[in-house]
Amino acid sequence: MLSGVQERLVPWLAPSLAPRLAPLKSWLFPRRVHLKIQDRALTALALDGRCIAWCETLPLPEGVLVGGHPQEVEALGDLLGDWLIERGYGGARLKAVLPWRASAWRVLQWPATAPGRPLADLLPAELGPEAFGAPLEQLDLNLHPLGGGQESLLYGARADLLEAWMAVVAQAGLELDGLEAAGLCCVRAAAVAQARWLLCVEPEQCWLVLLREGAPRWQWPLPGPHQAAALGEALGACRGYIQRVDPAVLATPLALVAAAGGGLELSALLPELRSVIAAGVEPLDPLGGGTLGLLWGLALPEVEP
Repeated sequence: MLSGVQERLVPWLAPSLAPRLAPLKSWLFPRRVHLKIQDRALTALALDGRCIAWCETLPLPEGVLVGGHPQEVEALGDLLGDWLIERGYGGARLKAVLPWRASAWRVLQWPATAPGRPLADLLPAELGPEAFGAPLEQLDLNLHPLGGGQESLLYGARADLLEAWMAVVAQAGLELDGLEAAGLCCVRAAAVAQARWLLCVEPEQCWLVLLREGAPRWQWPLPGPHQAAALGEALGACRGYIQRVDPAVLATPLALVAAAGGGLELSALLPELRSVIAAGVEPLDPLGGGTLGLLWGLALPEVEP
């Protein structure tokens, strides 16, 4: 019903009235905010096309989030809502990416067609604790079809974690458009760059993912960025395995997808990585913020044609 209303109102919005009309405009036409969730920080990103309109990190006290799971729903919701109101994004539509360890994935030999029964009833029960750290009945599971139609990417997170974030966003007075797994955002960003392997860097830990035809095939948890020497050593060991299973990957640069916030500093990490990876390391961050690669992967469906 409101389609086209904003454009028709523009000639009538005199500059002198803009400050007073901004809250009304925000309510009528809520803007999208992309949010990176980490245990010690929230990083918000708003885009104007492909340009950054606003980006800021909000530090969090210890214990507010544990493994991405809100421990104080009302307090966190109030904090998030007040923060966005102060920055002019009250009532925004929110799309968020969870910390990497808050979700998990497996590639299954499964056709692209959706099953007729809940996934938890069809999968081996041991897959839950093995892949996701919780029984299947405690998880929210989704299938993402892969190329060829005979395989799917199974990804999921604890249902109570997702419900807690829905409550946080409701408390903040925002509209939740979706929660995504960090792995999906990383793979999406790497696929656009036609990368063959990627390193997702978060403040506490790193993950190395090997891709084939744009789909993840192997994943290794590695030391965090503040242990540069240990990370380089672990990466070298993974390189030996990749040499056996897909040696052509090693002739391509390693894509670096970093998470913003949490005091992450990449400048000391890059020399160590480049000393191990002969083909070099290429940070994936078209937004130019240095550590916005994961948020870029979250926002890609809206900015790519």
